Amino acid sequence: MFPLNRSFYLSLTDSTGPSAQMKMDCDRGKTSKPQGVKVSKSISTICSSSSNANCHESHPIQGPARQPQGRNHSEKLAPSPDIMSAAARKSQMSDFYNGNVARGCPSDASEKRHQRVAKESRQNGETTPKETMATKRIANAPKDSPIKRTFLFGANKIDNGSKVTLKKSTIHKPPEKGCSPLAVSREGMDGLRGERQAWSSVTQRKKRGDLFPDSKVFSHIDAHVLHVSEQIKSKPALSSVQTIVQLITDEARSKLETMRAIWMWLCHNIRYDVDGFLGLSPKIHTPEQVLQTGRGVCSGYANLCQEMCREAGLSCVEVSGYGRGTGYQQGQKRQQKKSNHMWNAVQLEGQWYLLDACWGAGTVDAEKKLFIPRYDDFFFLPDPEDFIETHWPDEPEWQLVQPHVSLEDFEQRVFKTSEFFKLQLSLLSPNLSLLKTEHGEATVSLRSTHPAEFSYHLSKLCGDVSQEVLGTTHGMLTVSEKSMTLKAFPPTEGLFELMVFARPSDAQNPYSWVCSYQIKCLESHKKELPENPFHFWGLHPKGKAFGIEECNCGEDLIVVPTGTLLLTLQTSRPLLATYQLVNKDLDTSLSTKCLASQAEEEKLSCHVLCPFLGYYRLSVFVKDLGGDLFKNAANFLIRCSGSINQNELFPSGLSMHCGTGISTGCRGFSNPSHPAPIINTNQGKCNITFHTRADTEVAAILSKDKVTNIKYPMERYVLLTHLGNKVSICILLPESGLYKVGLFSRNQDHKDFAHVCDYVVRCFSEPRWLPFPRVYSTWRRGCILLQPRTGVLQERSWIRFRVKLPKAYRALVVGQSRTELQPTRSKIWEGEVYTGLAGTMLKLAVKFSQHSTSMDVILLFDVEGSSPGAEGSSG
Repeated sequence: MFPLNRSFYLSLTDSTGPSAQMKMDCDRGKTSKPQGVKVSKSISTICSSSSNANCHESHPIQGPARQPQGRNHSEKLAPSPDIMSAAARKSQMSDFYNGNVARGCPSDASEKRHQRVAKESRQNGETTPKETMATKRIANAPKDSPIKRTFLFGANKIDNGSKVTLKKSTIHKPPEKGCSPLAVSREGMDGLRGERQAWSSVTQRKKRGDLFPDSKVFSHIDAHVLHVSEQIKSKPALSSVQTIVQLITDEARSKLETMRAIWMWLCHNIRYDVDGFLGLSPKIHTPEQVLQTGRGVCSGYANLCQEMCREAGLSCVEVSGYGRGTGYQQGQKRQQKKSNHMWNAVQLEGQWYLLDACWGAGTVDAEKKLFIPRYDDFFFLPDPEDFIETHWPDEPEWQLVQPHVSLEDFEQRVFKTSEFFKLQLSLLSPNLSLLKTEHGEATVSLRSTHPAEFSYHLSKLCGDVSQEVLGTTHGMLTVSEKSMTLKAFPPTEGLFELMVFARPSDAQNPYSWVCSYQIKCLESHKKELPENPFHFWGLHPKGKAFGIEECNCGEDLIVVPTGTLLLTLQTSRPLLATYQLVNKDLDTSLSTKCLASQAEEEKLSCHVLCPFLGYYRLSVFVKDLGGDLFKNAANFLIRCSGSINQNELFPSGLSMHCGTGISTGCRGFSNPSHPAPIINTNQGKCNITFHTRADTEVAAILSKDKVTNIKYPMERYVLLTHLGNKVSICILLPESGLYKVGLFSRNQDHKDFAHVCDYVVRCFSEPRWLPFPRVYSTWRRGCILLQPRTGVLQERSWIRFRVKLPKAYRALVVGQSRTELQPTRSKIWEGEVYTGLAGTMLKLAVKFSQHSTSMDVILLFDVEGSSPGAEGSSG
C-alpha cells in the first residue's frame, strides 16, 4: 500500500467537492475508477505493502481541507508460492509461504557481528540490572520449575524439528535470534508466545518515551546522515549496503542511534515506487534494486531496512500484515484477503520495537503519479499501543501488546492518523468507527493532553466515495481547555464520513487530520447551522486567559422563544468587545441593527434581536483596553422559535459603547439615571442625567432611521441643561419607533468633542410632542428654560416666559414687538409675551455685560396659526 496524499487538507478554507474511489489493477497495469466519478487532482494516499513484492498498500496522512477523491487503492498479491518459479521465489526478501527460513536469519558472518556488538553493548553497560537479574533467575531456576519449562517450550520444536538454543541474552526476545517470525512454524510460534508471556511477568515493557524523551536527542545523528547522504549521492561507487551503513552510522554510539541513522537514511533517500504500484513497471523490492534505483514499494523499504540492520549488527525482522491508511474504507473486512503491507521490528535494549520507513518517508499523489516527500517521525519506534491502530500483523506476536487485538476489533476501531498521537489525543467516546444517529444526531468526544483547537468536515458517501462535502454547517463543535465534543446532524438519511482536524492552541500552522468516523443516519434532523469559520461553539478554551470568567448562557444551544436575548459575560478585567450575528437570511447591514452592546468594568453585555426563525451564530470578539486586535472569544448557537418584527430592530450606527460603562467612566461621567443602554417610554419622552466635571460640556444628537412625518429638525427634540456638576438631557419624541441618542463631551483636557456612549430610546405608543426651541451656542452653563418648554407657540396668544439666566444684565423677547423680562429675587427672568401672527419668530436675547453694545440670541421660538395640540404644550 502506498502513502496517499491529503496535502490539500492543510487549508480548511478550501472545500471543493467530493472524492471518488480509485482502484489499481496491477496485474493488468491499468488504473481504473468508477464510471461517472471524477478523480481529484490531489488524492490522499498512504503506503503499505505485504511481505511479497506484490501487495496492497495504504498509509495514513495528515492535513485538513477537502475530501479526498480516492479511498481504496489495492494491489493484487503475487501468485501462490507453489506455482511460482524458483527464480521468483529466490527474488523474494521474505517469502514465508514456501516454508523456507526467512532472510532475516543471520549468516555466520552476521552472527559474529551480532556477538561482537553484543559484547560491546555489555561493555558499554547497555544491559539493564533488571535484565541481568531476570536472566540469572531463569538460568538458575530448578529443572522442573514452571518458569524454566515455559522458556524452554519454544525451543523444543521448530519447522523441521531442529533444536534452537535459547541464549541467556535472548530468552526475553519474542522471535529467536532476530529471524523473521514468518519463517517459524505455528508450533514454534506457540513456544515463542509462551516465552514472551513468561517474560512479561519478569520485566515491564519500555515505552518510546523511556527509550528517548524526544526526537531532538537525535539531532546530531540526523544532521550527520543528511550530510553523508549528499556525499553518497555524488559518488555512486559508495552505493552498497556495507558502505552506506558504515558511513551513516559513523557518529552512532549505541544501537538506538545506529537504528536512527538507518531510519533517517531510508526516509530521506528512498522514494516510493509509484510506477510499480500502479502497474506501469515491475515492482522494485529487493535491496539491490532499491539501492540501484533509489525507489521501492513498502516491501522494498522493509527488505532494505532488514539488510542494513544486519550489516550494522542489529536484530531486525520484516513483519507483514494489514495497513490501515487513508485508502482504507471504514468497516472494510479483511478476513478473506491476504496482507497488504510490510514493515519492520528491531530489537533494542532487550525488547522489540516497531517502525515503518515507507510511511515515514512521504506520500503519493496518485492522480499526478508523484511521490511527495513528507517525513513523519511518528513511525520511528512508536508505542505498540499506538502502532496497532494502523498496523495489524499476520502473526499476533508482532502486535507487542497484550491482550492481542483481533482483526475484527482492528477493523472496527476509529481510524487515527499519526497526528492524533503527536497531539496526544485520546478518545472519550465512542471507540467504534461506525456511528448510528439517535434522533438525527451523532456525538463524538476527544480528550487532549494539551490545549488544542479542532475542526471537522462532514461528507455524504455514495458507496465508499465522497459524494458531497457538507463542510461545517451540519455540526456543533464545543471545545473546553482539554477536550472537545462534536455533535453531527446529517441533513439526510444515508452514510456520511466525519473527519476531525486539530492543531495546538494558538498555532499558526494549518489544521491536521487526526481521525475519522462513519455515520449512518437513520433519520435526518434537518438542522443546518450557520457557517462558523472559528471551528468551535461556546466559550473559547482559553476564555479565562482572554479575561472572561463565565457566561449567563450555556455552551450548547440557546433557545430564543421571543426573538430577544440578553447575553452577559462576567470579566476579570475591563475589556472591549464587538459582536457578529450570522443567519442565512440576515445580511450585514441588517445584522448590525440586531445588536446593542455594553462594556462595563467587570461585565460585557449584548442585547440581541432575531428577525427570522432558525439558527444564528453570535460571535464575540474581545481585547484589552489599549489592545490592537480583537480575538474571537466565543461563538454561541442560537435557535429562534419566535422572531421579532423588523420594524423593531435597533437603530443603525450604534457603537460598542451603549449605556454606561468603561467609556462614560473614562470621560468623567458618574451617577447615571439610566445605566442600561435601552430606555423604554410609553409617554414618548425621557430625561437622562449624569454628574460630570465642572468644566465638562456635553452635546447630544438624536437620530432615527426612518422619519415618516416630522416637520422640524431632529436636533430640536433634545434640550441640554448644565447645572453645576449635573447635566440633564431632555428628549421628546415626535413619533413612535426607535431612536439613537449619541452623547459627546469635551473639557479643558479634550478641546474637541469625543463620543461618550449611545442610548436606544424605544417608544411604541403614538406621541405627538412638539420640538424644543432652537438653541444657540450662547445657551450657557446654568441656563434653565422653565416656560414655555415647547418651541412652537400658538399665534395671537399671551405666553408667560420664565428663564434662569446666570450673570445676565438684561433679557428681552423680540418678535412683532419687544418685551422686557424682569429678574426676580431668585434670579429668574420672567414676563408676559404676546406671540403675534403666524410665521412670527420670537427670539430670546440676553445681554451678559452692561458694557456690551449688542445682545446675544440664545433661544428661538416658532409661532404657528393652528393649535399645536394638547400634548405639545410642554415637555
